[in-house]
Amino acid sequence: MAVLRQLRLQNFRNFAQAKVEFAPKLNLIVGNNAAGKTSVIEALWFLVTGRSFRSSQSKSLISHEQDEFVLFAELLSDAEGGMAHKVGLQKSAQQTLLKCDGVKLNNHAELALMLPIQMLTPESHKLLEEGPKARRQFIDWGCFHLHPEFLGHWRSYQRVLKQRNQALKQGLPNAQIELWDASLVMGAQLINQFRQHYIEQLQPYLERYIAVLMPDFQLKMDAQFRPGWPLSQPDLQALLSQNILKDRKQGFTQYGAHRADVKFKFDGYESLQVLSRGQQKLFVCALLLAQAQLQQSQHQESVIMLIDDLPAELDQNHRRTLMRLLDELDIQHIVTSTAQDLIEILSPEVSALWQIDGNCLQEIKKAEHQV
Repeated sequence: MAVLRQLRLQNFRNFAQAKVEFAPKLNLIVGNNAAGKTSVIEALWFLVTGRSFRSSQSKSLISHEQDEFVLFAELLSDAEGGMAHKVGLQKSAQQTLLKCDGVKLNNHAELALMLPIQMLTPESHKLLEEGPKARRQFIDWGCFHLHPEFLGHWRSYQRVLKQRNQALKQGLPNAQIELWDASLVMGAQLINQFRQHYIEQLQPYLERYIAVLMPDFQLKMDAQFRPGWPLSQPDLQALLSQNILKDRKQGFTQYGAHRADVKFKFDGYESLQVLSRGQQKLFVCALLLAQAQLQQSQHQESVIMLIDDLPAELDQNHRRTLMRLLDELDIQHIVTSTAQDLIEILSPEVSALWQIDGNCLQEIKKAEHQV
């Protein structure tokens, strides 16, 4: 499995300097609210994805009165026979420099393949509440990690879509707009084949984790993939031609893989109609666990799970169940909490406990097994 060995932060948020030596399984980071626990999770997410889940302004991540922040990580990759890699990111308001083993990377995709991470936060239930973009990103994460060719098709599709939308905004003749249609349709069909197959692969794992996390919930779940155009009109190219006047008026392409979605239904009802807020959180946990197990079963690299403020997400019994499931998956997980006794430490010998106090992050004595 992929394993993080070390993370160092310099001038990131409230940390002038910080260093974490990770254990191979549970890493529990404890501290008061606003102490900086989430910043450790955020730093890892930014390192791998190039973006923050808390702010759209990367300048706000730089410590006050500093010009840049630096992140450094060491990781081991079992897919490469336990090979170690060193990754560094230097970020100022003007530029970003990302390197792996001393070699400059042009984007984060190569690093993301080496270090597959997933994240659960107090906002994760919005995956069900908000529009389809977040659900597309969830599906595409799996397609990206399981199918190396997916990223190339996705990028090609995005380029063609951008060109067609630009032609629409410029008011070019129909013939010039429709020049892009054949490539758009071909790309959409390829992308949706990956997405549909991924949802089909994910569903049995998802059903298993729903049964474990929500044992009293009896409604049958069905993941319904929607390709981005009406199922009653499968000919996307004809649909694009029929709606070109409407596309012109809107200034963008209405139908295609960029409008895809997945709906999670229970006995035919939308998830938000039948799931309480607590059940929504459990269902999102089941989604991430299912994705982690599918990744583990299909790929040599397993997921690293980031969980921010777990006690705010789940009650004690469900926290205990989730920690047991993560332990059974045998994946590295990094969890934040306001108190140590809120999180069960199942395997102290392969776990680490960290305390944040006054912008100082230090490892403390490993906790005893909790019942």
